[in-house]
Amino acid sequence: MTDKREKQYSSLYEQIRDKKLHWTRAKAALELKCIGEDRLERIEKNRAAIRPDEVLILAEVYDEPSLCNYYCAMQCPIGKDGSIPYIEQPEQSELPIIVLQMIASLNSTSQMKDRLIEIAADGDVTEDELEEFEAIRQELDKITSTVKALEMWADKAIKKDVK
Repeated sequence: MTDKREKQYSSLYEQIRDKKLHWTRAKAALELKCIGEDRLERIEKNRAAIRPDEVLILAEVYDEPSLCNYYCAMQCPIGKDGSIPYIEQPEQSELPIIVLQMIASLNSTSQMKDRLIEIAADGDVTEDELEEFEAIRQELDKITSTVKALEMWADKAIKKDVK
């Protein structure tokens, strides 16, 4: 009987190189040109911090623009601190799923807009409005996340058409 356990990756960089591209580290280093095999291994195994310029190179060569967002959300000191809620790693999906999620979120915006106007009209969010205000903010976060996922999908699709 064969062992069918899923390989455990130390980083997303390693997972994309191995699982998506099926490249050895040596092959990746050749393609990357300016990131050597030893440096790549240290990055993939989280033994060295990746620099923003290296993330840009990996995203380009691996044809994986989501690596930039991953870095900003998970590894950049500003994003991973968590105090800035604007940086997050959107879930990657196929286009039909992204579009359906976006339509579902946008369908609720009309009611949210009206209620948000009511809450904000007096310039103050009272205690009894706070829960609704937070629910609206969370729904807007879903829309933002879906837009980011669509942008990443479009960036990747456009790059494929250009090649």
